[in-house]
Amino acid sequence: MRSAALLLLLAGCASLARAIDPPIALLARWQTATPAEIAAEPVACPEGHPACARLHARHGEACLSLALARRAPGAACPAEATHLPCAAASYAAARALAPDPRLAAGEAQARLCLAELSPPAMGAAEAARAAVAAAAAGSALLGARAALVAARPGAGTDLQRCAAAQAGLALAPPASREAADLARRLASIPACGATP
Repeated sequence: MRSAALLLLLAGCASLARAIDPPIALLARWQTATPAEIAAEPVACPEGHPACARLHARHGEACLSLALARRAPGAACPAEATHLPCAAASYAAARALAPDPRLAAGEAQARLCLAELSPPAMGAAEAARAAVAAAAAGSALLGARAALVAARPGAGTDLQRCAAAQAGLALAPPASREAADLARRLASIPACGATP
């Protein structure tokens, strides 16, 4: 049935293909859609459909690209959360269906920006989710950035912040900006010290 839908799409019978296999038709439509058009359209995909992971991934990619396009020059994150929740949720849904380090990296980036934009206590919870995605992505750098957010003042007790900063410093590439920032954060937490 799905191969018939693909043949119909290729033959130019998009309206019939939409009726036979809506997820495949949506994927085909998104091939020429703008990120804004993709982000505005919810992913509707029956459980177990082979196109679901691709649809969620494409949706997450569109949402993250829209969010990051609003960054100031040189900034890692935009100044507002618009499109970041969509990106995080879509990448997480795609990753649940088809684990892939690239999907995990997209989710981690979206969650890191959400954490940065949230009040410290809420940001710590988002940073924890970002750290899980960063580990799945195999990205020590993203993990260090998540730890930096989790170690901010107000993100938890001094003991929790110290542990987060120490874990992040262990992940941070030597001589990186993240390593320097985490070392400063460690030194600023009472009874934590500058080194793990």
